[in-house]
Amino acid sequence: MFKSVAWSAAALAIMAASAAHAQDFFNSGPGPAPGFAGAEVGGVLGAAVGGSGDVSATGVVGGAYAGYNLQNGPLVGGVEGDIMPGAVSGSGRGGTLHQYGTASARARGGYAFGNILAYGTVGPAWGTSNFDRNGYNTDKSLSGYTYGVGGEVAVTHNVTARAELRHYEFGSPTYYTPSGAQKIDNGNNELLVGVGARF
Repeated sequence: MFKSVAWSAAALAIMAASAAHAQDFFNSGPGPAPGFAGAEVGGVLGAAVGGSGDVSATGVVGGAYAGYNLQNGPLVGGVEGDIMPGAVSGSGRGGTLHQYGTASARARGGYAFGNILAYGTVGPAWGTSNFDRNGYNTDKSLSGYTYGVGGEVAVTHNVTARAELRHYEFGSPTYYTPSGAQKIDNGNNELLVGVGARF
């Protein structure tokens, strides 16, 4: 978990440093006014960096998000959804747990420091998984929730960049194995970076 926070802090520091060079874009050019209000779509790429439960899964994820924000002064709030296929797995309970992708529908809110937004996000989440033990496979749909914190930089009038640390919690679904039914805790952390377009 410490490494996850450190990576996230480093990514946010890089984004903050680059934001100073982006300020010139706010004084001229086409597109929406500076800020974070309006519709936004983008892509994300990241890594699962361990988590809670019986299996600490690692791997890569990537996908797309879309959302809409309202802004009143420095206060920003809105909704966002994403779909992220992935290749995430970990060993435990005598087998291997695979997570093939997640989707979420979240509320998002934060505080803007000029063209830098610090935010939190929370909402329901869904996923797909498989538990493999001695060649016996069980597929299971997952449902639970996700929450996280992040930072977003308005690089130009239309382009944003973000870094986010997200936790997923899917409870303890039941997987069936030759030795009987097993409840396996599912939960992992993901470090995500992305680029979006605002319009």
